[in-house]
Amino acid sequence: MTDKHFLTLSAAFAGFKTVLDTYFFSDWQFVLFLIIMIMVDTALGTYRAWKKKNLESRAWARLFEKLLLYGAVLIMSHVLIRFPISGSATGLFDWVDDVLYCAIMVREALSIFENVGEIKPDLLPAWILARLKKFDESGQFKDLM
Repeated sequence: MTDKHFLTLSAAFAGFKTVLDTYFFSDWQFVLFLIIMIMVDTALGTYRAWKKKNLESRAWARLFEKLLLYGAVLIMSHVLIRFPISGSATGLFDWVDDVLYCAIMVREALSIFENVGEIKPDLLPAWILARLKKFDESGQFKDLM
């Protein structure tokens, strides 16, 4: 590839990333952490199913559905926080990121805890799972403390 082609490709990628970050999503560090949680959950869920001799292809279809739905929620959250009215962000939905991001991570953590609990029931303290479930039901950060 020549320098001219590399510069053209770089400029196109930079433009695409700017549009993506502005209108769709920009918190890529969170996405990396979420992907790690999903991978751990998927690995434990697959191991649990294998151990119970209950492997099904439908579980992998649910993974695709989860990724699709999480992606839609993250894009919606980004748009709610950043859409402008008369050129300025409203600030009305600034809380949405924290609540939705935490809710998604708690949902993944619950699934991991449940998988661990089925694989080795007494490995983790039950009170941790209870607090995560309480937050999952209430959405109140105080329920995590």
